Amino acid sequence: MSFERAPCAWLILPSPRVGRKSGGGGCAARVRLARMEDEIARRVAELDAESTEVAEDAQHALIALGPRVLEPLIAAAPALNPFGQLCAIEVFTALADPRPINVLIGMLGSESGTVRQWAAEALAELGVRRAVPRLRQAYDAFLRRGEAPDDSEGEGLRWALTELGGREEVLPPRSAALMWPGEAPGRLWLAEHLAEVIRDLADHGQAVLYFQIWEVTSDGGRRWVSGPGIDWDVDRDGPWPETVAFCRDWALLAAEAVDVAPDRVATISWIDATDLRDSPQEAPVVG
Repeated sequence: MSFERAPCAWLILPSPRVGRKSGGGGCAARVRLARMEDEIARRVAELDAESTEVAEDAQHALIALGPRVLEPLIAAAPALNPFGQLCAIEVFTALADPRPINVLIGMLGSESGTVRQWAAEALAELGVRRAVPRLRQAYDAFLRRGEAPDDSEGEGLRWALTELGGREEVLPPRSAALMWPGEAPGRLWLAEHLAEVIRDLADHGQAVLYFQIWEVTSDGGRRWVSGPGIDWDVDRDGPWPETVAFCRDWALLAAEAVDVAPDRVATISWIDATDLRDSPQEAPVVG
């Protein structure tokens, strides 16, 4: 007797290979996930390295990995060294995600002025208006420490407050009308208008802290050329009109040496008298 196998009968039987392949795929996915989590943890830890090069490499790697890095980075950021925190801020800013908001607000109380400045600027870039009270506190603390108004932390805090509606900047109409209309980032004036803008700001009670000269590049960007060449200090305790006149005269003297070529533009930093006073304190609630 001969036995004939039914043609293609095996096609209708369940194959044990199917189940094993499916389970293997799930296992492989879990392995990949575990490796990714290990990679993120390693990169976050490297932000705390003594070598700034290692920390910066980790920063770029974390940005490339995307939003999945945020939760472990948020958890680790408060304990990082100052440079590591700066790298973390760069990651938060690059990923433009609202989840790090609370840790950024907490960094406004850092012992490092640069961390406080970068945290403030990141909060402004993320549009976090609820950070304004803490930004005011940070700026008041900056004033109480007696720092120079043109210190980079003060500049960053004032800019953040202005961007978020917590500070009203005085920009006279004439100075606004003279602003350069090009595509380069930032608020710019042609170098040939620098002296006129300095005088206009002073006429409206604004003390010019310094200016910077830039070259407009062919791609629409800008390249730094020089600062004012001389420095002047702001008398925080003297009569404000005298402070304004003092800053105007020194700024005009520095402007005399500026190259007014058509591709030269200027950025200008100035303050109002209110920028040297603590924010008004809210009255305590009684009863």
